[in-house]
Amino acid sequence: MGEGPTLTTARLRALPLTVWNAGFVAEELAQAMVAANHGAPVRLAAGELFGGAVDSAPADSTPADSVATDPTGVRRELRRRIGAGRGILTWVLRADDGTALGLLAADMHAARAAVGVRVSAAHRRDGYAAEAVRAVASWLEYRGVLVGTRVRVGDTAAKRLAQSTAFVPTGVLLTERRRLWIRPPPG
Repeated sequence: MGEGPTLTTARLRALPLTVWNAGFVAEELAQAMVAANHGAPVRLAAGELFGGAVDSAPADSTPADSVATDPTGVRRELRRRIGAGRGILTWVLRADDGTALGLLAADMHAARAAVGVRVSAAHRRDGYAAEAVRAVASWLEYRGVLVGTRVRVGDTAAKRLAQSTAFVPTGVLLTERRRLWIRPPPG
C-alpha cells in the first residue's frame, strides 16, 4: 500500500509521516504527547483507540520497549514505524491553522487494518480523534479493507470514541485488558 495519502476533513489534515518529516514532527509533538501521558514514557501502538497511536508503555515493559520522554526517543520510534514496511502507515494530524494535534496510525495485515489515534491533551474533547478515525476508516474501507481497533477493557473514553466512529465490540479478547472492535463492512 506504500505511504498513505493526505486525508482531509472539514477541520483537519492528516499528513503522511515520512523519513524526511519524522524529526520535525517528533520535536513538535514529543512534549505534548509526554504531557498527555502524565510524564510516562511513550511508545507507538497503532490499532488502539484513544490510548492508541501514542500510548503509555506497559508497567512491565523493559527500557527497550519504551521510548524516552524527549524528542529523540519519539523521533526514533517514528522512524522505526516508517522503516517497518509498507503495511505500517502513520500520519501527523494538523488543524486547519497548521497546529499539530497528534498522530493517526493504521497497521495493515492483508485485507485488515488496525487503526489508532492519539490527540495531545490540549486538543482532546474537540472531536479531532473521531474525525481522524472516520477519515482513515473511510479511506481503508473504500479499498476493501476490514477496519478494526483495540479498546482497553474499562476505558470509557475509548469505548465512546469507538462507538461514535461506528465500531462494534467483538467477543475477541486480544489480551486480558484489550478487546477487538471492528467496523462492520458498509452495505
